[in-house]
Amino acid sequence: QDRLRLTRLKTELSDSVQRYGDLQKKIADRSRALLPPAQKDRKQSPQTPFAELCDEEPVFGGAESVEGGGHAFLAEISEEDVEALRQREEALLQIERDMLDVSQIMKDLASMVHEQGDAIDSIEDYIQTTSSNVETANQELAKASHHQRQLRKRKCYLLIAGAVVLTFLVIIIAVSARK
Repeated sequence: QDRLRLTRLKTELSDSVQRYGDLQKKIADRSRALLPPAQKDRKQSPQTPFAELCDEEPVFGGAESVEGGGHAFLAEISEEDVEALRQREEALLQIERDMLDVSQIMKDLASMVHEQGDAIDSIEDYIQTTSSNVETANQELAKASHHQRQLRKRKCYLLIAGAVVLTFLVIIIAVSARK
């Protein structure tokens, strides 16, 4: 029963590790699919889309001082967006590294469980062998006890027979000595 449970647990662990690996690959693929747009945004000049917008028409009504302020405002937003994208990409890469680390830990754990399962199997075999040997020893002890009782009975019978013979000899000698 324990062996069946151990086998079932090994199977469940292997299935879990396999599902985890598949899920991790899917997540990594999706993360990579999300990263190229962020990398493209980083490679572009941060002011490119906003510069085109400002060249086409004034942002805040056409005053030159306001338009210059608009460029600075748009540049700040663009820098913030680029920084946010960079941070997002770093976070995604960190998550991917962490997932790979966890995957490696899960694989190591599965390997250790498998090795320990083999050790447990061998220990279980030793226990079964020992149990069988103990039962055989108990049977042998029962036989030895039975033989010892029979030997005691035989010794008692021989002792009684010897006592009876000795008594007859003593009686015969006593009767012969009186005559």
